Parts: sequence; C-alpha cells; structure tokens
Amino acid sequence: MKPKIELLTLCSAPLLATVLACAPAGGDLPTGGEHAGFGAYTREATYDGANRYSVYVPMPDGVRVSVDYFIPTAGGVEASEPLPTILHYTRYTRARVIQGEDGESRIVSQGGQDPILQHMLHRGYTVAVADARGTGASFGVHNGAFSLEETADSYHIVEWVAAQPWSDGNVGMQGRSYPGMTQYQAATQAPPALKAIFPEMAGPTAYDFVFRGGTYKNEFIDTWGAGTKAADLSTAAAPVDEDPDGALRDAAVQEHSANLWAQDLVGTESAAFRDWVYETETARADWNSIATIDDLEAIDASGIAIYHLVGWYDIYTSQQPMLYASLEATPQKMVIGPWVHSGGYGGDVHTAEFLRWYDYWLKGIENGVMDEPPVHYHVMEGNHTLPDDPAVELSLDEERSEDGSTWIANDIWPPADGQTRRFQLAGGGALSDSPGDPGHDEYTVDYSSAMGSFSRWMNGHGSRRQDRRGTTFFDERSTENGKALTYTTEPMTEAMTITGYPVLRLSVTSTHDDGDFFVYLEEVDADGRSHYVTEGALRASYRAVAEAPWNDFGLPFHRGNQDDVEPLPDGPAELLIDLMGTAITIDEGHRLRLTIAGADAANHALYPDPEGVDAPTVTVHHGGDDGSWLDVPVAPSIR
Repeated sequence: MKPKIELLTLCSAPLLATVLACAPAGGDLPTGGEHAGFGAYTREATYDGANRYSVYVPMPDGVRVSVDYFIPTAGGVEASEPLPTILHYTRYTRARVIQGEDGESRIVSQGGQDPILQHMLHRGYTVAVADARGTGASFGVHNGAFSLEETADSYHIVEWVAAQPWSDGNVGMQGRSYPGMTQYQAATQAPPALKAIFPEMAGPTAYDFVFRGGTYKNEFIDTWGAGTKAADLSTAAAPVDEDPDGALRDAAVQEHSANLWAQDLVGTESAAFRDWVYETETARADWNSIATIDDLEAIDASGIAIYHLVGWYDIYTSQQPMLYASLEATPQKMVIGPWVHSGGYGGDVHTAEFLRWYDYWLKGIENGVMDEPPVHYHVMEGNHTLPDDPAVELSLDEERSEDGSTWIANDIWPPADGQTRRFQLAGGGALSDSPGDPGHDEYTVDYSSAMGSFSRWMNGHGSRRQDRRGTTFFDERSTENGKALTYTTEPMTEAMTITGYPVLRLSVTSTHDDGDFFVYLEEVDADGRSHYVTEGALRASYRAVAEAPWNDFGLPFHRGNQDDVEPLPDGPAELLIDLMGTAITIDEGHRLRLTIAGADAANHALYPDPEGVDAPTVTVHHGGDDGSWLDVPVAPSIR
C-alpha cells in the first residue's frame, strides 16, 4: 500500500534537528502590510494547501537524484499558473516513511512540515526539496560534506526546477545549517535561474569550525557523523512516485555504503591542517574546495542576491559575517538575532524577512527591502542561562526579539562608531583598566573542565537539554569556573554594551610544549551567578598569525598550515585569541569575567594527552608592558 502523505502546518521532530529547528512563532513586533519595514512584512495567504509529487532527476553523469515538489492549492484546486520556486537542497533526507500509531505508514516530508516552506506555499510559491547524491532516496556516493560532485549537482537541480511547467523560471533557496551551506555552494556555480538565496546559520569555512584555532570538535563530528551515516544507510527515506514498492530506493541506499563518513574523513591527524588533501581514484576532498569563503570572486560574479541569517549563540557566529563583509558586488543583507542554532525558526522576524526577500527578488514586489540599511542586529539583555528554579516554565521559542528597540540598523558590520576598552589581567584574579605590577598565576589543567553540560556546539548538531524538556539554555558557570583561572572586574558603574569580537592577548609559559586554551567571556550578576556570553579557542602550537585571505575584521588569523605549527618556547609566548562575536549589554552593577581553561571535555578532544592524564601546568603572566589583556569592543549606549 502506498504510504499516506501528510502535509503538516505544525513543526514536528525531524531526522536531525539541524534539518528543521522547531520553534513556535513568537515576538510582538508590529505587523504591517506589503510595505512594512524590517521584521514586520506580511501578506495574506492566497492558498491553503499543497500537493506533493516526487521524481528522480538525472544528473549529467547519470546519477539519479530524488526530488519532491509541491504545488500550492486553494480549496483543493492546484495553482494553474507557473509560480516562482523555493528550493531546499539537503543531505538530511527530503522525506521519510514512518509508522503511525494506527499501524499505517505515512510520509513526513521537509516541504510538508517546514513552517517557512509552508508559509511560502500559502503565498504563491512552489517548493522543491532535493536529496543530495548518496543520501535519502538519491543514487550515487556522497564523497564527504559539500563534495565537488554535490556542489556541481546544485547547478543542474536548479536549472531542472526552473524548466518545469509549475515554475516560472525564477528560483530561490532555503535552509539552515547544511542546507544553508548548499546555498552558498550553489551560488559559486551561478545557475542562471537562481536569483537569490537565504542561507541561515551556515558556515562558509568548515576548517575554521571543525578545527577552530587547531582545537578539534570531536563531539560534534562523532555525533553528527554517526547521525548522517545512520540516515544515509536507512531505508526509511520515502521512495519517489514511480517506485511504489521502494525497490529503487533500496538500490540507491545500497550505493550509499561507499559514502565517505565525516568521522573517518576529518578524524585523521593530517586533517587538522588547513592544507590537508584527501584523494583517491574516486574522490577528492580538501578544506579549500568545501569553503565557499574561498570562492568570493565566483559568488560576486554570479550576481545572486544573498540574505545571511546569523545567530549570536550559533556555531557560525563569526564566519558568516566575515563572508558578508568580504563580498563586494552581489546584492546582500544580513540579520544577526539572539538565537542558538535552532532558535528563532519560524518566528516573526525570520518569517517576515524571508517572505519580504523573495517577494522582492522572485515576484518583483517593490517592498523596500533594499532601501533600508543592509544590516540589522539584535542587542541582547539578560542571559541564556538555565534558571535555578526547576519549576520555571521555559519557552521553546528562543527568538526573544519582541522588543523592537533592541534591533539596530546599520550600513556596515561591525559598527564603526564603537571604541575598544582594554581590560588588563591582574593579580588576585582581577580584570582591571590598569595593568598593575608584573606577576603571574599558575594553573594545572583540569581535563574535566567544559563549557557546561550543554553548549552551542551540541545544539549545532540538533541536541537540546535532556534535563529541562528539551530547552537550549546553558549552564550557570560557577562550577566550571572552579576548574579554571578566572579574572573579574569590579561592578560596572554604568551599563556597557559589547558589540563585535573581543580579543585576548595571553602571555603564557607551560610545562608542556603544546596545549589547548579555551577562554570564556561571562557576565556576573548581582547574585554572583556567572552567565556565558561567548568564547574562543586556540591550540598554542597554532599561534602563528597570518594575513587572512578574506575580511576577518582585523582579528588574529591562525592559518593552520602544517608548516605554521611550532611548539611553545621555554620563555613566555604570546597567544592572540579572538572570541566569537556578540552584541550584549552588561548591566550596571554587574561584572565582566574572563575564564581561561585548558580543556573543554564535553565538546573538544583532550590535548595534549587524549587520555586526560598528563596535564600541563600553565603560567599566565600579567602586569607590566608584556602582560595579558582583553580588548572589548564597546558600542555607544543604546539606552
């Protein structure tokens, strides 16, 4: 029996949470009509449903890729005219067959359950969702994330979509995380029909995520790699319409057994260097070929309009704005909200900006989207720390952007009107405006130290807290601070708004010739609770600073080529560590805290001893001209 097809308008759990981040629409931003401004754009629905179809589309080399497409309906009647199309290109399985409680099988599809795609279907767009080769019901082999073959396929999928009778030939793309990165990859191929993209929380340079500063995110790669491997080998992928018994789908899954798995590919010692290359007779991979930030000229030349959506607590908080700032010719915008990787999805700002973008670029509606400042960022207040009281009701909506006054519009990013405030590390664990006398602090690395029991990195592969009904709030950090060195200011005499990328200059010696350094910026409230703000990381042997090949806002760029790596000297060494971007107000009476640790056991591989036994003793030097300091970008008050 052919499975029943369900087109859902409510968000339900996907195969991996990075496929679809569920959050109810939230916020109280003012709504408006077709000419409303940022976060307020709306338009009445003209359709109330959609019909789903599924086909195989052959690529030039003969590999068949499975594609769903959806045609909107009104009162059960399909749209008769061709409409612009939104394409979701994924390696997370476009549709699955599941067994219902009634024993009947049914199809749960990305196009049917994604609130953004549903919103667009109801407003006069067709939708297509494609499985990357080697995944879902598609044939072929997946040669690693953003492989040369997967990227080349995006051109042909876009052009196939544009040629269908249900499409008017104007195509945009949609998706977060991996399906956001496939949009950047597609832009490098410049398919003529692709007019605009909307990549959300997507990393344009995989190396600087997986091996940030030489540290290795083994928890992410192991968990994400295991999840994608299980998905690729699963026969739960929905077959296409011409394959009612699933025989073709099963044959395709057999081919997936030859896929290159993430944990095997980048878990090797040589992959820790930016100039790593993996090559066999059938596959080739290197960090540059999968990094769209290295294809700036191709993206600029494409003319494809880009709206980048970034989250302050996301895993790509620094990388996406760097891509935005590095592009010069293509039309683009950027929004940075108070979201984790799965936050804000389907909220008011997200939905309004997505519709406004494509109404302009695909439907030609003059709605003013390109007439306002290109950057909007949210200045956070409060914190994202788990409340002490377990009875507190916690919302799953992390948008938290209902106060329109905290959205700042600007012509550039980072803002040019801020100043740098230097805090010196000083004796007695002080973080001070003056350097103080020369001194030092010793710290023996505690290999159990971590960001906390839950992190932005875990949320990046779809995890939520297990102890509080699946929320994404972080731990209060006092316990972890006890395993590390901390430096804390006096209470702020007035509120201070940090906007941009803090940089730590750390002067260190060590009993070992190498080691990892994890640094956290925190806000300590009047009750002494220490709240996570942002973090940075660097392996000491990767400390060499080079000129970045893209706009990195003048931050220290650690290239990480094999020849760049050198052990620590006997005397003090300078480590320059940039922390991920933020925009947050530290309240009057609160304190700023810098924490320095030698391990993040929950997220990163332990180093230099992977067994966590042989722990270095690190000396942090402070005071005088050659001490350690923290530069914080401070914006003018918004109050």
